[in-house]
Amino acid sequence: MADYYTPTVVDPMIPLAAMLPIERLFLSQVFDEELTSEAAYYFSENGARDLISLAASEIRAALDAATPETSRLAQKLIDELPDAILGEDDIDLDMGGDLWADVLQDIVRRSPDLDHLTVTMAFTCSKMRPDGFGGLAMLITANSIRSESTHTLFDRFYTEAAANGEISHGNS
Repeated sequence: MADYYTPTVVDPMIPLAAMLPIERLFLSQVFDEELTSEAAYYFSENGARDLISLAASEIRAALDAATPETSRLAQKLIDELPDAILGEDDIDLDMGGDLWADVLQDIVRRSPDLDHLTVTMAFTCSKMRPDGFGGLAMLITANSIRSESTHTLFDRFYTEAAANGEISHGNS
């Protein structure tokens, strides 16, 4: 059985003052977090966590500083989990939709000190499988989230090479 990994790095470090408490709580669960006195560094050796669990009481406290207009995370929690937020149980959040990229973009939108963040991912595998290697680069600005994987890059290369008559087939 092969194990797949997605080591991930968010750069630059994010000033603590740029994050709402709910965003910091969320990001510290999705990624590993290293702190300095003024900033947080987010990364993961295995990839962003798909399922996180947060205490309802922590969410309530962290939501006090957020509004749905400034935080898509706050909006999602208020819209989709209003009863759970008021409860006492832990709340499980499925991050399959990559909400973390929207959270990072909201931080950039509000921050006078950040005009972008980058996210770099490496796709690796414990066995030498063709589908287990590659990567992804993401540029997050206030206006857009741009990303491209090595697979989409190869698709572009194949298209360009075929159009130039360099290869007769591609897209392996």
